[in-house]
Amino acid sequence: MKNKFIITIFILFSIVTIGQEEEHTNLIKLDSTWGQEIFPFPIRFAQNIKYTGIAEVRFPPKGWINPEHTFFWSYTYAWSINLNRKITAKELALDLETYFDGLNSVSENNNLDQKAAAIITKIKRKGEITFFEGKVDTYDHFATNKRLILNVKIESSFCKKEKKTVLLFTFSPKEFNHEVWKTLNKIDLVDGFCEK
Repeated sequence: MKNKFIITIFILFSIVTIGQEEEHTNLIKLDSTWGQEIFPFPIRFAQNIKYTGIAEVRFPPKGWINPEHTFFWSYTYAWSINLNRKITAKELALDLETYFDGLNSVSENNNLDQKAAAIITKIKRKGEITFFEGKVDTYDHFATNKRLILNVKIESSFCKKEKKTVLLFTFSPKEFNHEVWKTLNKIDLVDGFCEK
């Protein structure tokens, strides 16, 4: 069981893409204690997300895979994608469902009980940034082998000059009033992220 766990974690943290042309670009402003993986779109395990661009996922220094830890399944994710307009809540929900279905190898004849469902709501807009919140009902095959509901906050920045959209996601199964969100709410994109 331990070997299976280690292999699964290795696969998650070691998404390697042959022929990747993008430089190793940081999109999220976090220190090196947070685990990091950067990979291009289309995402290897979620090919139905039809963007081009890059994605960066960052995991907290401790606890991401430990169900007893405050930071269990709490992490952040950024996408810099070729979407030359503001993204909608409906599109974000569909993209997250596709992403988590890919992560769990859901197809029309495989792992249907692990199919994701997302509800995303637009909260407000401030300049070129649109804020969303929602929930993703998915499956945790990394630690508990049970269904899991992730709360998510999303900041969508439309980079008009660069003709792209940069998304910052923060996830946690903890409710938005839990202390873990004090850390997650401070996470931000790097300065000049539109140029990255």
